[in-house]
Amino acid sequence: MIIYKDIFTGDELCSDSYTQEIVDDIVIQVQTKAVTKSEGDYVPSNDEDGPLDANVETVNNVVDAHSLVETGFKKKEFITFIKDYMKRVALHLKEKNPERVAPFKKAASQFVSKKLLPMFKELQFFTGESMEEGGMIVMMFYKEGATHPCIWLWKDGIEEVKY
Repeated sequence: MIIYKDIFTGDELCSDSYTQEIVDDIVIQVQTKAVTKSEGDYVPSNDEDGPLDANVETVNNVVDAHSLVETGFKKKEFITFIKDYMKRVALHLKEKNPERVAPFKKAASQFVSKKLLPMFKELQFFTGESMEEGGMIVMMFYKEGATHPCIWLWKDGIEEVKY
């Protein structure tokens, strides 16, 4: 299994055990789902009304398994954050993978302006478990007509760790 860790905080954000695809050469889109959690065990949640047992809760599989913490942004705050974050990723790439810097900057700029900002009000935001300032913000959204959300991880903001 490969665990995706934030390059700045080391937080575990996701793994390769979920259905995923690369979108626009900039984000990893991961399909999530609701699962019922009972004393640490997961089973797919098929009950539309939620769990019946008081000791059972319905959670998002990725958010719960990787201890993501929901956070929030006003649009202006998010724009400030994302500009700073992209600069730091570009500096990281310059050191680790210089040939990726130009494609990253172009793809990130287009993704933010054409996809993220137009759907800003539909997004939920999550940080890693440490909630360290400056770490990756994971974005959750519903595709049109979907019953379960997807998340986006910045492809260049993760380190793949094989277990």
